[in-house]
Amino acid sequence: MEQIERILGKIDVLFKWLTVVLLGGMTLLIFIQVIFRYVLTQPLAWSEELARFLFIWVTFIAGYVGVRQNKHIGISALQDALPLMCGKILKSLSNLICTVFFIVVVYYTCISWPKLYMQKSPALNIPIAFVYLCMIIGSAFTAIWYCCLAVRVFRDDGAAGKIEVDNA
Repeated sequence: MEQIERILGKIDVLFKWLTVVLLGGMTLLIFIQVIFRYVLTQPLAWSEELARFLFIWVTFIAGYVGVRQNKHIGISALQDALPLMCGKILKSLSNLICTVFFIVVVYYTCISWPKLYMQKSPALNIPIAFVYLCMIIGSAFTAIWYCCLAVRVFRDDGAAGKIEVDNA
């Protein structure tokens, strides 16, 4: 388990930088699009589509980063009201449900991959599969982390599921 968490920690650095680059690229593209559309009155056909694709990538990549840093919203009133072991069981079950959900996302995206590869985007003329690749990557790593959390809940002493992750 510690090896998986160490590997994920190294991958986190890559995902954080990828999030910064994607978000910066998206912001730059939107700025360029505004300049070309309203100042030069020559709108770019491809910039809006690429910005949309970068937004999709940021959503799934940064979503994983948020899960790793325990930044996603959660309601723990029921978990905190239960006895410690029941709270841990509930937290572990919640993490397992999230694991299953993200595995289903990966599975069905992979099943759709051949169809997505055949479909091309209108402006950039790239396979839509490259856009959906972020769903596979982000969801797979998120599923792995939720599975680790489901197991880790029982290993940790203290409050159920209150797991701190290094923000490095």
